[in-house]
Amino acid sequence: MTEPNHYHQRIQRATERLAQLQARQLLASQRQAVKAKETQRREEAKRRARVAELVFLAGAEPLEDAELVGVFRLHLQNRSQLKQPASDIGAAWLMAISLGNEAST
Repeated sequence: MTEPNHYHQRIQRATERLAQLQARQLLASQRQAVKAKETQRREEAKRRARVAELVFLAGAEPLEDAELVGVFRLHLQNRSQLKQPASDIGAAWLMAISLGNEAST
């Protein structure tokens, strides 16, 4: 009679250990998901701040909101034709700004 009891106790302990392991794995995956989401949120915030900075570097801050959004939408609609010339102009502008900042320091 003691043998089945012993096996039942071993099975119960193994089941408890399995449940604890699964709970730890679940918590770890939840922590990892929260961490990934937070990292994504921080990266998006950095990108938004950089885009705002670029608007000011381009001298486009005086544009009204609707006009600014319109300019971006027009560019996106015609991006295949505008990408290279816009990139060239932008790179030259950023280089000039960078050189201007170096000259003033």
